[in-house]
Amino acid sequence: MKKILSLAVVVFMFLALSCGRRSEPIEVTPVMQTSADSMSYVLGMNLGRNLMGIDSLLNVDAVCEGLRDAYFDRALLNDEVARAAYLKYMNYDIYERVKHYETQFLEELRKADRKFVATSSGLTYKVHQLGDTKKTARNNRDTVLVRYRVLDVAGGVVDTTYYKSDTARLAVGQMSRGVIEATKLIGEGGHIEAWIPSTLAFGSAGCDSLGVKPNTMLYYELWLIDVENR
Repeated sequence: MKKILSLAVVVFMFLALSCGRRSEPIEVTPVMQTSADSMSYVLGMNLGRNLMGIDSLLNVDAVCEGLRDAYFDRALLNDEVARAAYLKYMNYDIYERVKHYETQFLEELRKADRKFVATSSGLTYKVHQLGDTKKTARNNRDTVLVRYRVLDVAGGVVDTTYYKSDTARLAVGQMSRGVIEATKLIGEGGHIEAWIPSTLAFGSAGCDSLGVKPNTMLYYELWLIDVENR
């Protein structure tokens, strides 16, 4: 009985959103042999969509095999091995997944816009205006006057001085490796767009003050107005 009630709760939560959006009745065309088949498919759709939101790189066939084995009370992995596999994927393999995603994203970007090029570090950039490349930061004590906007991959604003036509004076030691590299590519007076891979941005630590999650690639549009060497 508990299993039936739990299933009913899951189904109700899944259907409540769509039911709340419609006032007219919906005509359903049967596509399965039985109502149980249709119900099973609905649950599979819901599970698949949720899993896509969690991790789009999951192996769908393996997920289905795991569901089938759990349903029939059999398993290829015992609990100890399953736990070890889970922890490995979540804590260690994440770097490979992030690198794969970022590499694929940046390759597609360069194909779509040939003006973007990549450095050996992975920084992918497009120069709008080349400044004085002899005037760049040399050490962490140097400061730069910049105007910038920073976005995430989805286009959300992370940080900006752009809309206020404002500027910021930053010590080089405060900047990420990717931003330092980008400023050196243009020099004083330059303007650049740059996609900075997570390892060159805030890495696995992220940045709480800016709301940047760990292992996040960022987009910078940056104007280097002044360089002060010390």
